[in-house]
Amino acid sequence: MKIEQVINHARNREYMNGVDRDTNRVKATQEVFTPTAMVQDLLNQLDIDWSDPEQVYNDPTCGDGQFLSEALIKKISNGIDFETALSKIYGSDLMQDNVDLCRERLLCGREDLRHIVEKNIVCADGLRYHYRFDDSYPYDDEALEIEFEERWGKLFEVG
Repeated sequence: MKIEQVINHARNREYMNGVDRDTNRVKATQEVFTPTAMVQDLLNQLDIDWSDPEQVYNDPTCGDGQFLSEALIKKISNGIDFETALSKIYGSDLMQDNVDLCRERLLCGREDLRHIVEKNIVCADGLRYHYRFDDSYPYDDEALEIEFEERWGKLFEVG
């Protein structure tokens, strides 16, 4: 796949487009999507060897794939083939519709590689996800998940 095709597919989108995001949803999920120019600037500041085919990039709050698609573009622009680059891109997001948009965005029409994004882009809480990307339950166990919820809730108790 040519880099121009990837760039066109990944960047040819309207800001926060593709999902009906009403005020309540944005307030509850704190969804804010970073503009492309800012993403590019931030990625340029990272100390990452984008030409290393084994270099992994993970976004624990991937949304519709704004950072992940730019990481994919950087990898391909540095000589890594599309499939290899895609296989080292990982992400999680709370909202399944964002996960679906991210997967579609990263695939750039390559449905033959859907198995990669189905495994590497998951619907999970990025703060608690175990980051194994192996189709197992997204959190280590239910007891730890309940304990986390209790501790998290105590942070916001007024007393």
